[in-house]
Amino acid sequence: MLDSIWSVLRRVATSYVLFVVIGVVVGLTVAPLAYDAATASGGTVAIVPIDGSITGDTATAYTDMMQQARQDPDIKAVVLVSNSGGGSAAASERMYLQTKRTAQQMPVVASVDATSASGAYYTIAPSDVIYAKPASVVGSVGVLGTLPQDLEPNDIVGTTGPNKLSGGDSREFFSVLESLRRAFVGAVFESRGDRLQLTPAELSQAQIYSGSQAVQNGLVDEIGDRQAAIDRAAAEANLDSYEVRTLRPDGQTFRFVSRSNYLASDAPNKEMVDFEYFAGEPGTGPTFLMMPGSYVGSSWDLTTSGTVDTNATASESVDTEADTLREAARGPPVQAATARAGGRP
Repeated sequence: MLDSIWSVLRRVATSYVLFVVIGVVVGLTVAPLAYDAATASGGTVAIVPIDGSITGDTATAYTDMMQQARQDPDIKAVVLVSNSGGGSAAASERMYLQTKRTAQQMPVVASVDATSASGAYYTIAPSDVIYAKPASVVGSVGVLGTLPQDLEPNDIVGTTGPNKLSGGDSREFFSVLESLRRAFVGAVFESRGDRLQLTPAELSQAQIYSGSQAVQNGLVDEIGDRQAAIDRAAAEANLDSYEVRTLRPDGQTFRFVSRSNYLASDAPNKEMVDFEYFAGEPGTGPTFLMMPGSYVGSSWDLTTSGTVDTNATASESVDTEADTLREAARGPPVQAATARAGGRP
């Protein structure tokens, strides 16, 4: 009888030990999985830099990065980081449309490092939230244009129209310049809405503001750095845990006119260039640029090439405007085009 009892107890003890061993093994197997599940990323916040002056190459790379963000199911939000004073008007508009398209699909938050001016501000305007540092530079909502050059008729070149040889009708040129200004101002008002504390006429002055001033006038939402923008983007996307990934094109050279932007940027391949890189030499045709007038180099001979911008707000007609500005362009380096901005575009 006693032997039977001991036999039963030994079997129970053996089974208990076996169960304990099994429990430990299962625990060691399941625990890492549970830990991984608890700590797994809920998604990715993608950083898309806007470095250097905007060209067609910049717009193409930006388009590719924004398309990647929209197509990658793991990317839940985008943070734009700007160290740019703008550049080509057409390229800037292309980037603006990419930002707008992405913001319709996921949260887009912008962070201004050194500068987001002119075409670069155009690019980030559709962002849900814009952060800037107190010393950041923001604004310059306007357009620069190099005047078309008149050419003397000759007996060698034939043309199919009266303006083919002249370089373009000045009235048409200023009409295009004005339409670009209206599109720019209209896009900012559409994107910023009631947050703006500036009238269309005030915005069309193309003034440069510090980050602190930009918060007050509504061009920027809050003072903050890149990390603040990342945190906000994650919160907008409802991400409790997330990864941060920087999207940057391979092998692209980023060209800077501004030394401030050059120093602030962490782009791997960057170089300083003169304003002539964007404006060209006289006789190369009209060039429309969304860049601050302060970027115009003093070495550029504007007395022969002529540059105007759309930074003023008179109510003169485009007809009078063309004659006035063509005369003005022969004087001081950069003149302001009188552009109608009496009401919201």
